[in-house]
Amino acid sequence: MTRTLSIWRWQLIFTGSMIAITVAIAAFKPASFGNPLVVAGLGMILATTIVTLAVPWQKLPRSAVAAVPFLDALAIGFTTNAPDSRLGFLWVFPITWLATFFTLPWVFGGIAFVALCLALFADHSGTQADIVLRILSVVFTLSFLGTTVRLGAHRSRASRRLLKRQSEQAARAAERAEMQQMRVIQIIDALDIALVVVAEDQRIVRMNGAYRTLYGRDRYGAVLPSASVEYDDRRGSPVPPERTTLVRAAAGERLQSERVWLFDSGGSWHALDVSTHAMAGDADQLTLVIIDDITALIDADVERRALTAMVSHELRNPLTAIIGHADLLLERDDLPERVIGQVGVIVNAAERMQRLVTGALDDPRGGEAEHQRVDLREIVEASAASYAPMAAAAGLDIGIQGATELVILGDAFRLRQVIDNVLSNAVKYTPATGSITVALVAGEAAEVVVVDTGMGIAEAELGRLFEPFFRTDSAIRASIPGTGLGMGIARDIVAMHGGTIDVHSVEGDGTRVTLRFPIPPTPAGADSSVGPSEGVL
Repeated sequence: MTRTLSIWRWQLIFTGSMIAITVAIAAFKPASFGNPLVVAGLGMILATTIVTLAVPWQKLPRSAVAAVPFLDALAIGFTTNAPDSRLGFLWVFPITWLATFFTLPWVFGGIAFVALCLALFADHSGTQADIVLRILSVVFTLSFLGTTVRLGAHRSRASRRLLKRQSEQAARAAERAEMQQMRVIQIIDALDIALVVVAEDQRIVRMNGAYRTLYGRDRYGAVLPSASVEYDDRRGSPVPPERTTLVRAAAGERLQSERVWLFDSGGSWHALDVSTHAMAGDADQLTLVIIDDITALIDADVERRALTAMVSHELRNPLTAIIGHADLLLERDDLPERVIGQVGVIVNAAERMQRLVTGALDDPRGGEAEHQRVDLREIVEASAASYAPMAAAAGLDIGIQGATELVILGDAFRLRQVIDNVLSNAVKYTPATGSITVALVAGEAAEVVVVDTGMGIAEAELGRLFEPFFRTDSAIRASIPGTGLGMGIARDIVAMHGGTIDVHSVEGDGTRVTLRFPIPPTPAGADSSVGPSEGVL
């Protein structure tokens, strides 16, 4: 099909030129149409064009195409019979055609054919020398033109072939590189060690599947609704946002096997071993963060210590009895010398074993943390600071108002989990034009009220809000990610603290979540005030 289009294009260009010349002849020298050879030439060009458009060139050999420029050359030869018409310059078209698509023998064959047409049909006015000179001028001019075009076409084809080969080689190299990259990514994703590359602007450049699972991120790096929180110790204090692992790595801080505790969205603790390595980037300074989850090793070590402590405890009593009774025996005066030596051996062995037992590890601490005095204001501010980047990305601002201090008895890290779950929902379901406000109220009970102007919850769905894995229809339609576990976990934790959680919502008009906790009695001699509560919603 490509060859056919090329033949049509060349012939139509030539025919268009002839039509324009015919119009000019009719306007300025109509007498030329009285020459039968001129009329025959014009008619032959028209007939050749029609045949060219009708012939199925893809079914014919390539050499058959040469018939078209030869017929055009013959038609031009007919038109040169008109005196002073100067139509011979049109031989440029067929000669250029031959030089573009055929070899030099075809080109010179075409020039010889032009010379024959010139000798047979051209106007022979003038002397014999003038006629020969005109023929030679045309032959030399067309020879130079044909040779130049042929050499240029040859170079052009060679360049196209070279570029095509280079393009194919580049495509194969790119395909191999892409395949190699995919294999490397698959290998990295299969690792149990979490890997993440962070830029100096705190942007995640690349991460593997272990990191996405551990920190609750999707494949693009966005934080999922129930984000994991880093702590300085197991059941310790949350790490401030400006001191999290990624922020420190982005700032260029070098970490080497640093211990970080992570409390994930599923309510599990992870002991992490964190190290960083500088990487060379195209423009940004990149840092590779290597995070090894050593929770299983820590748990195994705790179990080993517990087992050692249990065995030690169980061995102390019988060893004490052995040593005590052996000492009583040594106090007797009626023991033979040989028996005294044997009892001494028993005492020495028992004392040595007792020293080994005494040097064993003590019982590890465990169990639930005891409730202590906790300031809910500090917890709310820490949680709001953690969600501030996510809120800012969504065009939201989290406002905190009310009591400057709100103390209750509780487990700080569990209460932080409650506030995180509620604020996470507020950020997720509030559009960019909305607002989120957290108010702390000191009254008969300590209240934390979170109000948003988001999409709200239908009245029929409010009763199922605390069911495991339940999600509203509007959240599913909007493709907002989530598990449906957060509110149920929050209710259980609040109940553990003797409090209540109430949710009031109007679909399309936002949601109000109220957390109530009992206020502990004020210690004797302490100031009974807990801070101002003005400005409460």
